[in-house]
Amino acid sequence: MGYFERIVVVGAADLGAWAATCLARRFGPVDLIGPGAETLSDAGVRHHPLATVRDFDLDTPAVIVDNDGGRLQRLVCDRLVVTGWPVPLLPRGRWVVDGKVAIAGDGADLTLLSTCFDANGLWRPALADYQFRRQSGANSLI
Repeated sequence: MGYFERIVVVGAADLGAWAATCLARRFGPVDLIGPGAETLSDAGVRHHPLATVRDFDLDTPAVIVDNDGGRLQRLVCDRLVVTGWPVPLLPRGRWVVDGKVAIAGDGADLTLLSTCFDANGLWRPALADYQFRRQSGANSLI
């Protein structure tokens, strides 16, 4: 029996659905918390339409969600991708935590993250490349 890492994507608008689809094609089943993805179950995306994100634990990583209007559930995962989140989750200049968590602000960030996965194939090298490229891009804007 094989082991699959649990991948969770938290996304706003259609960014989450796009990220979840791309990751499901590369790595297998993905859980999506956020809008969209009603038709993506055949692509390996499990959608949690009623879950409301209350908090993140970026060290574990885990997402704390409210499924039924009061009972909080901790959704622990191996890999976490947060897209289009309106509140900064990391200090300025950081987009990756321990090779397990990636923060992508918009479609351009997701395109860059996808390019890093295409070039590297594995999580840790791809996220290290993503952090480096995002940092280089941010420094070029200063």
